[in-house]
Amino acid sequence: MVHCIPFILMNFFLFREYKHLKEFTGGDYLFMGLISLFGGAIGTLAIVKALFLLNFQSLTIVVLLQKLQPVFAITLAALLLKEKLKKHFLLWTGLAITAGYILTFGLSLPNFHTGSKTLYAALFALLAAFSFGSSTVFSKKILIKYNFITATFFRYGFTTLFMLVIVLATGKLSQIYSTTSFNWFIFIVIGFTTGSGAIFLFYYGLKRIKAMLATICELFFPPLGDSFRLPF
Repeated sequence: MVHCIPFILMNFFLFREYKHLKEFTGGDYLFMGLISLFGGAIGTLAIVKALFLLNFQSLTIVVLLQKLQPVFAITLAALLLKEKLKKHFLLWTGLAITAGYILTFGLSLPNFHTGSKTLYAALFALLAAFSFGSSTVFSKKILIKYNFITATFFRYGFTTLFMLVIVLATGKLSQIYSTTSFNWFIFIVIGFTTGSGAIFLFYYGLKRIKAMLATICELFFPPLGDSFRLPF
């Protein structure tokens, strides 16, 4: 819904973007698909699953592990975009991974027999970090050729299609009938603020700077405290 609702509205104003489909090469379709699959579908599903596993408690674990996103983004930017990798990167990468582990489990080994969901939430958070980090690099690849409006429009379109397939495959479409009016309000707010509104701005900036710098700027996303609760 947070992808579908903005995409429907975009079609009223940006329907001319469909003309670019004729210009898309196989590589364009590949990278746009990867952006939507990882940045839209998998990343979103992983981070929400992590939050649900923790019952929206200890949110700092999920949010802080997401801060490993630059590790993945910078690595891929060096490999795919040929952006220059600083010589101290491996040192800071190792420190970041170690710090992420300590923030999650302290100085102890994870206990696989306690029934605790922290480990699984941490793994989903790491999957989200990889997904969002890789999506930044794939997005930069697309933005080399297309403008930020085109990239945002098709990211939301492709993601909506991916998520529709996932929802249908998992038999969850019927939940739409139990969605309250307040839930719809929240979907709309998310869709036009931290959703499409933020992506438009992010892609506008990413068009003009390196992916390595963009992923560091993303760390300014405000951390969420343990008192935070989703209102639905």
